[in-house]
Amino acid sequence: MPCFRPWLAVAISIANLSPACAEPAFDARAICRTAIAAITGRDLKLFQATAAPDGVVALTYARPFDNFVWAYHCRLEGNRVIWADEPGRWRQEARDDKIFFEIVDAGAQLRIIKNPVNGSATQELFDREKILER
Repeated sequence: MPCFRPWLAVAISIANLSPACAEPAFDARAICRTAIAAITGRDLKLFQATAAPDGVVALTYARPFDNFVWAYHCRLEGNRVIWADEPGRWRQEARDDKIFFEIVDAGAQLRIIKNPVNGSATQELFDREKILER
């Protein structure tokens, strides 16, 4: 009977991982950065995000021409993005537009869906490389 080598089993397991399994799903910071950029129509690369232990993500955006800093807060509830500008209220009332996200193509893209109270839904698709680049 051949000798079992545990290191060989581990090496084979690692080699069989798909790229989607090797990379983690988007974290709350990445989803919130992308959603707030889509909501505000601003360049995703200009947003900075910091996650707090309570799950709320603090975001800032420095306007390029005068460096005025805008601040937002964001949290995720399932696939829904709940957000607030600073100072401001959380956009979670029935009168507020609903913002959702979907992870697409095994994590290669993130879709942000804006579902306004009055009007038709719109969506934007963001490539993983654009979201994670700094």
